[in-house]
Amino acid sequence: MGVTQAAIISKWFKGKELSLALGLNMSISRLGAVANAAIVPSVYETSGLGPALMVGFCICCFSFANACGLVCLDTKADNNL
Repeated sequence: MGVTQAAIISKWFKGKELSLALGLNMSISRLGAVANAAIVPSVYETSGLGPALMVGFCICCFSFANACGLVCLDTKADNNL
């Protein structure tokens, strides 16, 4: 997934912007891992396994929707070029 993200970012950004975009991408992914490590165990302790898995499922659905949006944007940009 990291290779694909880097390929998409390098297609959209050039020069100094590329460094910033790659850095932001890496930082946000690490923040997501920290948030997961903080949220899911507390949900599991208070509500059980089902709700904890549902939190992960909802996050995956959100990520998938964003990936579909990115595909639409990238396809539209390719058609315009």
